[in-house]
Amino acid sequence: MRIAPGLSRAHLRSYADNTGKNHLFKCPTTKIMRKFCDEHPLPIVKSLLRTPIHMAVLLTFTMLLFCMSARAQISMKVKNEQLDNVLQQVRKQSGYNLVYDVKMVRQKGKPVAVDLKNVSVQQAMQAIFHNQDLAWEITSARTIFVREKVQYTTNQTVEVQQNVHGNIINEAGEPMPGVSIKIKNVNYGTVTDRSGDFTLPGAFVNAILVITAVNMEPMEFALDGRLSVTIIARKKEFALQGVTVTVNTGYQTLSRERATGSFAKPDMNIFSQRAGTMNVIARLEGLVPGMTVIPGARVINTTRDGGTSGQQSLIRGRASIELNPDPLYVVNGIQVPDIESINPDDIADITVLKDAAAAAIWGARAANGVVVITTKTGTKNNRLKFNYSGMVNIQGRPDFNYMPMMNSSQYIGVARQLFDPVNYPWNTLSNGVITPHEKIMYDRYRGHISSAQENASLDSLAALNNASQISDIWYRNASTTNHTLSLSAGTSNYSFYGSLAYTNVTSNRPGERNNTYRINFNQQFTPNKIIKATLITALSQNEVSSKRPIQVDNSFIPYQLFRDSKGQPLSMPYVQGWSDSLRNDYATRSRLNLDYNPLGEMSQGNSNSTAVNINVSGTLEIALPIKGLSFQGNYGYIRNQVNSSNYDDIAGFALRKELLGFTVAPTAASTPVYYLPTTGGSYSTANQQLRNWTVRNQLVYSFKDQTGNHQLGVQAGQDIQEQAMIMTGTKVRGYNNALQTYSALDYKMLSNGVMGTMIPWASRLQELPFNKTEDVRRIVSYFTLVNYEFDHKYNLDMSWRMDHSNLFGTDRATQNRPVWSVGSKWRVGREPFMENVAWVSDLALRATYGITGNSPYSGGASSYDILMGDSWPSYGGPSLNIITPANRRLAWEMSRTTNIGLDFSLLKQRINVGVDLYQKKTTDLLGGYSTNPLTGFISISGNIGEMENKGVELSLKTVNINAAKFRWQSNLIFSYNKNKLVDYTPPSVFANSASSRVRANYIIGYSMQSLWAYRFAGLDNMGDPMIWLSDKTKTKSRNVATVEDVQYMGTVIPPFNGSISNMFTYGAFSLDANIVFNLGHVMRRDVNTFYTGRLTGAQGLFNGNIRTDFENRWKKPGDEQFTSIPSYVSNENESFFRRDIQYYALGDVNVVSASYIKLRDITLAWNMPARIAQAMRLGSARVFVQTTNYMLWKANKDNIDPEYHMLAEGIRLLPGFSHAYNLGANISF
Repeated sequence: MRIAPGLSRAHLRSYADNTGKNHLFKCPTTKIMRKFCDEHPLPIVKSLLRTPIHMAVLLTFTMLLFCMSARAQISMKVKNEQLDNVLQQVRKQSGYNLVYDVKMVRQKGKPVAVDLKNVSVQQAMQAIFHNQDLAWEITSARTIFVREKVQYTTNQTVEVQQNVHGNIINEAGEPMPGVSIKIKNVNYGTVTDRSGDFTLPGAFVNAILVITAVNMEPMEFALDGRLSVTIIARKKEFALQGVTVTVNTGYQTLSRERATGSFAKPDMNIFSQRAGTMNVIARLEGLVPGMTVIPGARVINTTRDGGTSGQQSLIRGRASIELNPDPLYVVNGIQVPDIESINPDDIADITVLKDAAAAAIWGARAANGVVVITTKTGTKNNRLKFNYSGMVNIQGRPDFNYMPMMNSSQYIGVARQLFDPVNYPWNTLSNGVITPHEKIMYDRYRGHISSAQENASLDSLAALNNASQISDIWYRNASTTNHTLSLSAGTSNYSFYGSLAYTNVTSNRPGERNNTYRINFNQQFTPNKIIKATLITALSQNEVSSKRPIQVDNSFIPYQLFRDSKGQPLSMPYVQGWSDSLRNDYATRSRLNLDYNPLGEMSQGNSNSTAVNINVSGTLEIALPIKGLSFQGNYGYIRNQVNSSNYDDIAGFALRKELLGFTVAPTAASTPVYYLPTTGGSYSTANQQLRNWTVRNQLVYSFKDQTGNHQLGVQAGQDIQEQAMIMTGTKVRGYNNALQTYSALDYKMLSNGVMGTMIPWASRLQELPFNKTEDVRRIVSYFTLVNYEFDHKYNLDMSWRMDHSNLFGTDRATQNRPVWSVGSKWRVGREPFMENVAWVSDLALRATYGITGNSPYSGGASSYDILMGDSWPSYGGPSLNIITPANRRLAWEMSRTTNIGLDFSLLKQRINVGVDLYQKKTTDLLGGYSTNPLTGFISISGNIGEMENKGVELSLKTVNINAAKFRWQSNLIFSYNKNKLVDYTPPSVFANSASSRVRANYIIGYSMQSLWAYRFAGLDNMGDPMIWLSDKTKTKSRNVATVEDVQYMGTVIPPFNGSISNMFTYGAFSLDANIVFNLGHVMRRDVNTFYTGRLTGAQGLFNGNIRTDFENRWKKPGDEQFTSIPSYVSNENESFFRRDIQYYALGDVNVVSASYIKLRDITLAWNMPARIAQAMRLGSARVFVQTTNYMLWKANKDNIDPEYHMLAEGIRLLPGFSHAYNLGANISF
């Protein structure tokens, strides 16, 4: 609140409008914008209603109110009325706040006589204060100040009409909010807003300002007649002191010092600077102790609620086998399916709940942890502020040199060596791929060309290189851009934050488009002291489209070009299989064009997808008549609509080949009979609609005694949720894009197969024109929370919750299983015996225990048998199948977590440490167990397993240097997790074999995602791989090894992970470097996979090249002394029966450490000095450059980047880029 000169706080009265009438916003102050708002509100509405997101009408309504508020008019007719009463009428009609001393106005105010009709507030105040001995001022915060005329020390009376505007920044040029500014010797002042700006209405022109704040050294500043000033304040020498950190559970917000549970809060500065990705989870990498972000492809493709997240994470290890390992996502207190639609620029705070005391309130869904996100809000009594945040991320193209494949010269040399027309006669190759180099050698072998011609042709191929054409034609530079424009403002009873964002993701695949549009609007209403409410509306629309580029890299035959010397596309029908003679025969009889041109195929199809996400949530808080008691409600509605379509034209090779399989033409003279359309194309749609709603009502009671030694908080309520997902799909053929018509098919006949077709194995059509599935999940919960504090040193937290859901069995025992937790905290640092330990700033011990759960998948715990109709037409008529038998006793997986924590700060909080030790035991793991075969089911789901996770987490934050202009701060995050599957269903006979064990993801007694390998014993004198058996003998025979003959190598999930961050600040410049590490896990390295058969490609795939280490294979007796790569055996049958190549490929010799340390990002930023920003009429400005993804160290010697590797399978993936470069800016005005 701004205080007028000479006023005491005891006499101040701040009047605020509680009527809520048409003044939710302050219209733009320029005359042009005001005229536009006054005269053209309806065209704005019509324009916005035409936007792709129909819910934008909410923003239209807001803008309409925005304009209406600017036309607030004053009408009154009074005669000899007291000034105080007249000001009250102005307040009621305008909605402006009033600040004045009531006693002063009543004593010195003269009676008012005015006759006003539809005049502005400014005009009304001028008329009312005509001939008054008082001064008035209207501020940008819609507040009217009334004060006495100011007296100078010279006894000269002056009515000051000037306002002083200023900005307070620190030595780094950063704005300083919350700084108190007062005029010396006068009880009159204000406070800076979040941009460091302040306004002093009617200040002394030569006044001295007294400036104070908890985080800066107090100072005085002389105005010397200046009306606009920039003041540089110096921070206090101590670090991080006086800052209150809060944690948000989604149900309540607690101060960090009072919380007993294990909460983690990432460094939001690092989070916001990670401009290389728009994915929230990816930005959290290395910032949260106990959270492991899995690089690369997801382990499980969908989240628990049907959404898709671009990155997968584990919190304190994996706690389930069959259920999804993702944490629960909560946004603004409401559970959401995923967080892909959230703009990171709109996020204000993230809290990660890890133990039971923190997460148990979320019940039977919180065993994997909870990520709670709070979005930005407006600030009360703050002028309208605009902020722009933008970035450009450039990634470039893939580096094909990362894949160790042969060049054309090497490839042709190997092809000459391996050519074997005896084992692979020409007349047996007609249905497969015959590559150009094979065709040349077979032509010479059959006498069609001479040896000289063969050599010349092969030498010509050896001189070609398609690497540049692949890079130029099938790839492009990848990039991401994001632009966010936000605005915020607030009065004493209303505030808002709104943002518009556009994100463009340009992949490295030509023809692809990916654009996202986001609108976010967050409103807070405080009409009076009794009611508080919020309304948050978030809308997003993602549009993705693509053509039909081929998937190709340097694993393709290295000499095959895609354009000739003149730039014309080249035809390569051999890629799709068939010899020339067979292809010509098919084409002649079917009268179909069976040529294949990859470049021509790109435009013969397209895919389009539009995803619209609407998230509306709100809260309502009502203070009840009983002291300390209030009602709180949380309400949310989410609607996610994804509509996708795929079109492939008959001109494309895929549909032509499919049509060939449904064509009957015995001879070239026959008239072909086509059983599929020969015109148009194949058109399919897939629509997914996700609807979630949440209603949470609770009573909240808080008590604090007069001494403050006892503080009690109690919450109790009910939570109701429903999640419904409806998926539909259609597919038609002969679709005409222009006419939107399609052909009718005889699906019954086609599904039973067509006899006499040209490709018999392709003559059965297994598809229907329409399909639909529905999934509805309902949860009703009852909960209570208790927080108690004694003597500001001892804290006790308790929670209890009971979930009733159609996801659990109907048995009473499964529906009435409570989830609960208890936690305690002892703030040792506040004990009397710690008063003289000056070097310890704070010390606290925490201990918690509780139960969380993990719900079964939908339909797993049905009360009745679940039936599904037979979709395929049959001669017997409609039929039903039991897809899931009734399972009334299936319960949720239960995790019991014990957590012990230690938090301490040293040296005036320049060193801050948090340590957690935990043990999480999960019982009732879901799994299948065998049943009586007479029931019609081989197995059924049950609660049959047990798993354990235990570990330690460390967070260390230090301020190493805190000088006048230079600051160095470091953060260390370290996590260790040990996972073990204690018990589970016994493996089947097949699963208990050695060949299954080496591919198993889990084995009882070992960690999840375990990696097993044969004990490799080298090569024999034929170059065949051997293994050690448990009896210490060697063998190369197939199917001899047992589970005792394979070895546990470790896990592919890193047990150790974390980050090291260093932040340097010098003046207006800052340099941040963030290092991430993942240690202790293993992987299979990629090895040669070509040991037998022809050197050729696979039908329809762009492969055929082999690794360079093929040259290092065993070639002659004695080579086994220096190589472990098996020999090449031309005959496939001979190779198969005499040896098992997997003894080498899956041997322990090819298991290596996957540990690595990377410089994830390094950022150089410049904060514009305040004087420059002021000259440019900006509040603040920051620009930065960033580069990412630099390998500092890796344990393997094979040049494998574990982030681009299928660790369990041993497959090297081509990185989309080597390094990314980001350029961004943040500007407020």
